[in-house]
Amino acid sequence: MPAIVRFMQEEYFPRQKESLPYFTEKTGIEVAIDLLPVEPFWHDARRAFGAPPTWDLLVPDEVIVAEQVRNGTLEPLGRRAHRDGVDLDDFLQAAIDRFRASDVVYAIPYVAMSNALIYRRDLLERYGLPVPATWDELRWVATAAQSALRGDGVDDVFGFTSRGLAGYGHNFWIVGSTLLPSWGWAGKRGPGEPPRVDEPATVDALAIYAALLREAGPPNSAELTFTDTHRLFAGGKAVFLLDTATELTTLRRDDPDGVGRLSSIALVPTGPTLRPEPGLYAPSFCIPASSPVKDEAWELLKFLASRDELMKDAIDAGYAEPARHSVFDSAAYAATYDADFRAVLRETRAYARINRPLIPFGFELGDIVGTAAEAAIAGKQTAAEALHEAQQHVDGMVWTSAAADQTRHA
Repeated sequence: MPAIVRFMQEEYFPRQKESLPYFTEKTGIEVAIDLLPVEPFWHDARRAFGAPPTWDLLVPDEVIVAEQVRNGTLEPLGRRAHRDGVDLDDFLQAAIDRFRASDVVYAIPYVAMSNALIYRRDLLERYGLPVPATWDELRWVATAAQSALRGDGVDDVFGFTSRGLAGYGHNFWIVGSTLLPSWGWAGKRGPGEPPRVDEPATVDALAIYAALLREAGPPNSAELTFTDTHRLFAGGKAVFLLDTATELTTLRRDDPDGVGRLSSIALVPTGPTLRPEPGLYAPSFCIPASSPVKDEAWELLKFLASRDELMKDAIDAGYAEPARHSVFDSAAYAATYDADFRAVLRETRAYARINRPLIPFGFELGDIVGTAAEAAIAGKQTAAEALHEAQQHVDGMVWTSAAADQTRHA
């Protein structure tokens, strides 16, 4: 009877399913795949590493991978990769290195997505406005563009849009990856100590983000999700969008003659640190140590993370931010994505790093800070008030690994 590998992936990345029949024909290994919406994807993945595990191969968020590395529930992959000639140096090291423990690699990134500033090139040219390089400049240019549009009688196009709804996967994607790190936020305190989220730098950062959305964003900015902001920009209703670079390629693919054709990307704006912080989202292949089919799961991982398969993801499926350098540097990639896009993405990759804290209760921290951000964006609290309240919630939790383990297995 052939072995069956249970594979779980987020529904946002369905292309892999197309290659599974070929993999089974080639290896004799059958695959049962689950493609989950993002919320159950995170929830179920955190609880999937028991004995037996729920799945044999997963591609979860980095926080989940880090949790499981600490728990000792992941199969080491470095030795397998060396044995089978998988070149780990071909992957973005900012992702690979975060999943090492005692120089052992436990996960291999699937994509390497980072934030970029997507903007309407035609509108900036029409009004003689520059591409902003700092958060202060973004605030000025976004409000100036919106004012110019209003002067021309255009009342339904806003200067800026970005995620406002509270949540680890909603506004914290921007706040934790790009905004707060641009002011130097790390949040680290002593071992077992709760993170610091209320400090002068974070208050200044959140105040600018909230002001930008209130002054130049839609009136319901505090309610907007990733899909909402994408829809707004795609519909020609915003001058700037802060989200992953892949969003621009999606726009161009979905509507070749639409807004994507009139838009470009730039490096994310800088804050007081002067270092661009595009962040990094690198969901990564990992295998539960308790899987009864670890060898077969490794064969599937090796297949899906191969250069050929990741090339199909980047070229055919439009996942424009590949984990492998050899895909990004290939002639096929250059023929698919324009030179300006590649130039910005190359610079972005040089700065990319996982900024969202890889700590116990990382999801909960993102939700707490996200709630503060939503309150500030909505004007219900000042940034200082919102983050002070967030710090009180954070300080009221127990941040030891043991407590985190108990919560995960409850």
